[in-house]
Amino acid sequence: MPVKRKSRGRSKGSKGRSEYVQCSMCGRLVPADKAKKVTRKKPIVDPMLAKELSQKGAWVGYRVETRYYCISCAVYHGIVKIRSEEERKLRPRRRRPPRFLRPPKRKPTVELPLGG
Repeated sequence: MPVKRKSRGRSKGSKGRSEYVQCSMCGRLVPADKAKKVTRKKPIVDPMLAKELSQKGAWVGYRVETRYYCISCAVYHGIVKIRSEEERKLRPRRRRPPRFLRPPKRKPTVELPLGG
């Protein structure tokens, strides 16, 4: 049977079964490696107040909010985009930092033998 994706839409590799998570929008149970995980930092206080406090120099606490979406909800809400077959085959290129931000290359040190 032909498959649309090499990974069949999952990122489990050869791990076997994975646990299920519940979609934050529709409540569907989705395998954790197939669901789209979105993590956001939300300030504990009102966002406008948090902005004002941080401008004054105060420390504002944040809580980390993790949500899982099934693929249909993620596509519907624009979290992931539908890509053509050729786009799916392309690997995302890792962007290298500009040359001036990279650490300098170190030359190998040559140890001279002690005279004897």
